Amino acid sequence: MEAWQISLTVIFVYCISVVVIGFLSGRVLKRSLEDFYVLSRRAGILVTFLATAATYHSAFAFLTSVATYATTGVTFWVASSAWTTGAAVFMYLAGTRLMKLGKARGHISPADALADFYRSEVLRVLVAVVMALFVIAYIVVQGVGLGLIMDIGSGGNIPYMWGSLILMLVTTLYMILGGLRAAYWTDVLQGVWMYIGVVIAGALILQRLAPGGVPELMNQVRTLKPSLLTMNWDPLMMFGAIMIYAPGLMLLPHLWIKYYVAKDEKALKASAVGTAIYLSSYYIPTALVGLAAAVVNAVGIPGVLEKGFIAALTAKYGSSDAVMAVMIYTFLHPVLAGFLLAGAAAAAMSTLDSFLGATSLILVRDVYQRYVRPGRPEDEYVTVSRIFMLVWLLIGWYFAILKPGLIFDVTSIAVAGGLQLLPLTLQMIIPKRKLINKYGAIAGFAAGSVAVALFTSQTGKYFRMPVTYHAAIAGLIGLTVNTVLALLLSAVTKTTEEEKQVFEEYRKLLYVK
Repeated sequence: MEAWQISLTVIFVYCISVVVIGFLSGRVLKRSLEDFYVLSRRAGILVTFLATAATYHSAFAFLTSVATYATTGVTFWVASSAWTTGAAVFMYLAGTRLMKLGKARGHISPADALADFYRSEVLRVLVAVVMALFVIAYIVVQGVGLGLIMDIGSGGNIPYMWGSLILMLVTTLYMILGGLRAAYWTDVLQGVWMYIGVVIAGALILQRLAPGGVPELMNQVRTLKPSLLTMNWDPLMMFGAIMIYAPGLMLLPHLWIKYYVAKDEKALKASAVGTAIYLSSYYIPTALVGLAAAVVNAVGIPGVLEKGFIAALTAKYGSSDAVMAVMIYTFLHPVLAGFLLAGAAAAAMSTLDSFLGATSLILVRDVYQRYVRPGRPEDEYVTVSRIFMLVWLLIGWYFAILKPGLIFDVTSIAVAGGLQLLPLTLQMIIPKRKLINKYGAIAGFAAGSVAVALFTSQTGKYFRMPVTYHAAIAGLIGLTVNTVLALLLSAVTKTTEEEKQVFEEYRKLLYVK
């Protein structure tokens, strides 16, 4: 067998494994939305922890982090350490409150919770639709990552376009078989696989290219590309990135529903602590691979990788995200390369599955069930959920084959949108004083979301905006507009008696023992 055939065989064995897990999880599935999406709220520490950690880290972590280290340096490590820790803190503090409210009030989606607290069906539909649109960006980049993995892992014998579709369909298949229960079960496998994979990849590639270890690698970088060892983001970009990837990401539907999965507060808090360690340490081996790639890119290795190979990858794939897959495929044994590329696929699929599940959830639960076909058997809603998964996969795949650019930049759009839920959520989980009512919540969220779309570089060009920014900065602009408008409009409009009553009920749930 040729090297690519060996690598591809390992990847396919992994794919078969996750489909089998999806099938088995479907065998114990109860035909209800609560079981299909939140595991009947019975997950223990291991499942909650690995489901959250694996879902948080995606093709973003395995692929784009290496590409970003190779091109912009250790700035990414400083920022990622802050936002991964911040995400875990948010889960520990805010997630436990959302879990408590969810169990008491029957919430299984963000729109569920916010519509209940603000007593607004308009807000329900707005949150459901806007979040479904923003998460398309995250679905797209998982398709990008999976396409790169299959193209490179097969030695080019399975082109990017079809490789992306194959692995996205595998993900959808096990989701259709077992719902988000399948995602949670496979996340346990994927979370372990991707972590072990990235550690092995970092260690072996470092040993191959810098036998003297980290000191030798740093000396090489200092000699060839010293700018990679300095801070290269301005303070506003740094702060924006931390905000969108800490609270912003943790407020997106695919992670929000994880708060409803845990069986109790202990399981959720322990998972938050484990998540902080898992997420932050993950970026250490990717930094080693990224910096090693920068060294190879600067000098080249005759007959192996040419000088400037990153530019060639960017020209071929539309971004530098293929660096990690190329380093693995080039420098490691085919069997090991297959194992590690399967780990990269696990990173993408463990997020893609939750996004497909979360998107179908908010569309079925908050739109279809309430306004299109209310009062139907739960079995019908589960079937429609499966159809929505396939539709959203095809939309994501279409945009993925257009090669939209660096994964980091594209995912930033989605999490900048997620950040717009922050003011509404903080008012809900800290109901000490009523500062935002339903009118302020609707107007603020809508205006903040529009601001993100207008001021983000990739989307602002379609509106012919004269000035646009990276999504991290656009997210801050949106959050500012959102918060100011929500507070001002709430101050000049009257809170309904129904809102006041629910506000008091939430106060009692959270503050009265």
